[in-house]
Amino acid sequence: MKVTLNVWRQKNREAAGRFETHQLNDVSPDMSFLEMLDVLNERLTEAGQEPIAFEHDCREGICGSCGLMVNGKAHGPEKGTATCQLHMRKFKDGDSIQIEPWRSRAFPVIKDLVVDRSPLDKIIQAGGYISVNTGSAPEPT
Repeated sequence: MKVTLNVWRQKNREAAGRFETHQLNDVSPDMSFLEMLDVLNERLTEAGQEPIAFEHDCREGICGSCGLMVNGKAHGPEKGTATCQLHMRKFKDGDSIQIEPWRSRAFPVIKDLVVDRSPLDKIIQAGGYISVNTGSAPEPT
């Protein structure tokens, strides 16, 4: 497949960011989204350019560090799926894909697609959680 990627690039927290466009012509539909970014980074490195910084810790859909905004949707077009578990078959040949960091005031951009998740990490390390009263299970009929 052929895809056009519009990727957010930002040198550091203080720098102004911008979108950078890249064309990939031989993307396998079986690649994960992060594998596709790996291919792009290999090409950038071979061309003497700086690779795109992005999180890719477990690649098993568990940790959530891979969170990106893909075409304006958290993690991409497949609901309930982490970006690392999103496969390129969810896109069409010739698609243009916009990739941005997960933006919020609590998670400032560190570089490119990487955000500072330390506020969330501190809550997790402290054993923090929330509880939500969702009611009891329905009675059997």
